[in-house]
Amino acid sequence: MRTDDTGTAAHRCREYQQGGYNDWFLPSKDELNLMYQILKQKNLGSFSNVQYWSSSSYYSSAWNQRFSDGRQDTNSKTNTYAVRPVRAF
Repeated sequence: MRTDDTGTAAHRCREYQQGGYNDWFLPSKDELNLMYQILKQKNLGSFSNVQYWSSSSYYSSAWNQRFSDGRQDTNSKTNTYAVRPVRAF
């Protein structure tokens, strides 16, 4: 059972609907890192050089990844960063 997380990055990904699909989710820090290493480095996926949230938590913070240089860091969940919904395949 989920608590009310309206407005969070995870909620925005669950609510996202594109291409007729409704099974989007917020990627983990490891999935996000693979997206950076494989897709961004090959100029695939139209990623911006911004920080993206992951679903991975660290105490009261969450992991994010900078797509300008690949660095991962933790920051307060109240910060505003980009969200990149993904689907399982």
